[in-house]
This record gives sequence, structure tokens and C-alpha cells, in this order.
Amino acid sequence: MIDRCTVHRPGAKTTDPANGKVTRAMDEIYVGRCEFQQTVAQSTESEAGEHEFTAQDTVWKTPVGAGPFKINDVVKVTAAPEDPQLIGRTFRVTELFNKTYATAQRSRVEELTS
Repeated sequence: MIDRCTVHRPGAKTTDPANGKVTRAMDEIYVGRCEFQQTVAQSTESEAGEHEFTAQDTVWKTPVGAGPFKINDVVKVTAAPEDPQLIGRTFRVTELFNKTYATAQRSRVEELTS
């Protein structure tokens, strides 16, 4: 694994009493090696509440022992020597991976675009 990423876990929401703005703390839980791979070249198109979006099946790999990760953790790519287009992209963990004798953790993620 030659890519690098930082993983944050959404924490508690707080409200600023001065302006009513709600923010969520993001706790850093992992910085290190990772890899991304689309599992199929196809995507699915969906619509929800008049918003159209495209979903692609993507697997995020990390070394065994990294984490532990949870659904909704946020992954940001910080280095990708072989694919500079990945740098700065952000993903949300949607499925976890468990396996006896694993050589890597393989979790499903979806890209966060807004």
C-alpha cells in the first residue's frame, strides 16, 4: 500500500450560542498507509428527494491492525503516488470487513462530494 490517508470519526455536535451554528467535532483516529480500488467499472444512478447521484463500488484497504474503524468514519486521501487525482478526495466508510487470516482490511466506502 503506497497511498496515505487520514481517518476522522465524527464526534459530538455542538451549537454556537451566538449564531446557532451546529458543528461536529472530528476526532483523528488513523494516519497511515491505504489503498483504493473500484471493484467494478459500472456505476449505479439513483434519485432521492429530487437529487440525482451516481454511486460506484469502492473498496478502501488498510493494514491489518489499523483502526478499529466504524461505519461513518471519514477517510481523506493525503498522498497517492500512482494516482494524483485521488489526493484530497474524501470517502465515508459504509461497510466494515472482518476475516480470519486477513492480509488487509477491506472496507467499502462512498465518496463524499459536497
